[in-house]
Amino acid sequence: MTAISDQLRRQIAIRAGHCCEYCHVPIQGQVATFPIDHIIPRTRKGETVLSNLALACPHCNGHKWALVDGVDPSTSQPASLFNPREQVWAEHFAWSAADPVVLEGKTPNGRATIARLLINAPVMITVRRLLLELGIWRD
Repeated sequence: MTAISDQLRRQIAIRAGHCCEYCHVPIQGQVATFPIDHIIPRTRKGETVLSNLALACPHCNGHKWALVDGVDPSTSQPASLFNPREQVWAEHFAWSAADPVVLEGKTPNGRATIARLLINAPVMITVRRLLLELGIWRD
C-alpha cells in the first residue's frame, strides 16, 4: 500500500469536488473513507503523483483494482477505462432520462467503465436514489 499524505489527499478530494471521479457519488453521507485510485496502476508502472491519482468510492475502487480496460457491452470490443485526468466525464457519461440515478455510457470508454466497475449495480443505484431523496447528491 502506498502512503498518500493528508495534504495530497485533500488536493485530490478538492479537485474531484468531493465525489467519486467515476460514478460521482459524493463523500458526504458515506460511512467509508474514499480510497485514492492509481489511474494507471502501480503494477503497470503508474506513479503516486497527483496527475495519476483519482478519488474513488470504495465500490468503484474495489472493482477497478489494477485494471485499465474493459469490454464495451454495446460492441463486445475492448475499450480503455475512463481516465479522469485525460478525459472529460460529461463526454463519456450521462444520467438516464428515464431514471436519474442510472448512469449511461456515451462512448466505448464510458460503457466499458460502467460495466467493469459495476456502476449500475443494484446497491449503487439504491445508494444514489437515497442520496437524491435526501438532497445530498445530483450532478
